[in-house]
Amino acid sequence: MFERELEIAREAALAAGEVVERFRREGVRYGRKAGRELVSEADLEAAALLERRLRSAFPSDGWLSEEHRDSPERLGAARVWVVDPIDGTREYLLGIPEYAVSIALVADGSPVLGVVHNPATGELFADRCWGAEERPPTEPTGLAFEALVGRGEHAWDDLPPLPEGTIVRPVGSVAYRLALLSRGDGNATLTGFGRAEWDVAAGAALCLAAGLRVTGVLGDPLRFNQPRPFVRGLLAAEPGLHERLVRFFAPFARA
Repeated sequence: MFERELEIAREAALAAGEVVERFRREGVRYGRKAGRELVSEADLEAAALLERRLRSAFPSDGWLSEEHRDSPERLGAARVWVVDPIDGTREYLLGIPEYAVSIALVADGSPVLGVVHNPATGELFADRCWGAEERPPTEPTGLAFEALVGRGEHAWDDLPPLPEGTIVRPVGSVAYRLALLSRGDGNATLTGFGRAEWDVAAGAALCLAAGLRVTGVLGDPLRFNQPRPFVRGLLAAEPGLHERLVRFFAPFARA
């Protein structure tokens, strides 16, 4: 199931990546949205391409994208495409190769597939998580681990408290961080800040397909295609490490 959707999403991500890199080569103009977030010509053109390709192939599906006006019509759709044409626009504009095209398909509130493409490195991560099973917990309690965290959070020392000995590795795009984690590059990714659904849906799908556990930072379940499309923090890890981190964070939540 979802084979056709995954293939079309893969092709769309690669095509959007070509747009993004063309602007990098030829020069890109950028500005700020009302909320002061960065947006570039590449974001907008890639967003338009993704909408054309995905909505023409699946016209009855809902649509949620960072660069499109939101519509309440998506809330009544059984399936919704959740898209960020460039997750990590700041890194993109700075020439740091840690940004990604992010595409997820959500069905009844849960991701069923994810595609994350880093056009700077050529990496393409794509998988279905529909029907995937969580792997058994294996993480030995107390061992040091590597956490992939946001560049901004790391630079401003704005990370949640972490167990002693944790190796912290900053990576720009959260979609890219989750994709790296899904292939075993790092042991956990987390943030205490709220994130838009389009930032995390595709990466969450990839991690779920790999048998990892993905929740809010305190272990609360994630639901997508919500009226306000945000998640309250994020924690993704192998189930044993995930349990350990949720227990570690619990006293801070009550403080």
